[in-house]
Amino acid sequence: MAKYQLPPLKDEKTFEEFICDLFNQLENTNSYQNTDFQSFGIKGQNQKGIDIFSSKTRTVIQCKLKDIRKKDDTIRKSLIEDIEQDLSKVAALNFSFDRFVLASTFRDDSQLQEYVTELKERNQYPFNLYYWGWDTLSKHAEENEEIIKKYFPKFIPKKPKQPKPELPDGALGKDLLKKNYITYLIKRYGDWKQIELTHKGENFNWASFNKHIMNQYRAPGINYIHINHFNDMVIYLQDKIDKTVFGRNNKAKGKRNYSTYEEHTQGIAE
Repeated sequence: MAKYQLPPLKDEKTFEEFICDLFNQLENTNSYQNTDFQSFGIKGQNQKGIDIFSSKTRTVIQCKLKDIRKKDDTIRKSLIEDIEQDLSKVAALNFSFDRFVLASTFRDDSQLQEYVTELKERNQYPFNLYYWGWDTLSKHAEENEEIIKKYFPKFIPKKPKQPKPELPDGALGKDLLKKNYITYLIKRYGDWKQIELTHKGENFNWASFNKHIMNQYRAPGINYIHINHFNDMVIYLQDKIDKTVFGRNNKAKGKRNYSTYEEHTQGIAE
């Protein structure tokens, strides 16, 4: 079953090129070719019932691009007529083959699959007869990144995210209570600093401040700062908070600017 709903191609020539590339990938060959088998080199004349062939794999393919907006019964009837007409023409081919594949932009369809099986048995064709609908074509296309890139560039599967590396022993990120308290102090400072910057028409640069902390404690991120720096970080951040305009005004009124670590772990907010 296909993982994605790839949109059926709408251009006949592009669809034929897609089928060529797909079968070459599936069978690890470069033998599938677009060949119109035209008497006078004009598209639509004597194709002898096929669009693509591979002498190496002894396979011929007829491509049927259908307007999938039509009713299923209408499309199914049209494809059955196509199959019968094309099979009546392949007798004129000047080489033999082992497989005849009808590839269509119409979906996989049990009635069509049963029909081609019954048709082969009834007429005792010396070759195998297959119907490949869009579900089957999509399933195989998804397994080849080059096919997806070329024909469905918007549907390139995202590469799975690499698991985050394990934090080293002693990292702040391994002690969530202390890490959360540091995060609380950083946010308190940034929010209060923004109050005074707003009057100047400026914004607090969170990225720059976080980078400053990482550089100060020589770590690639807050989770990687060693737990031994916790007390020093607390004193540093509390001092930054106290020196904001809002923090100084609070202290002048006898108000506290933040919860202690013990209060924060118990859910007591300040």
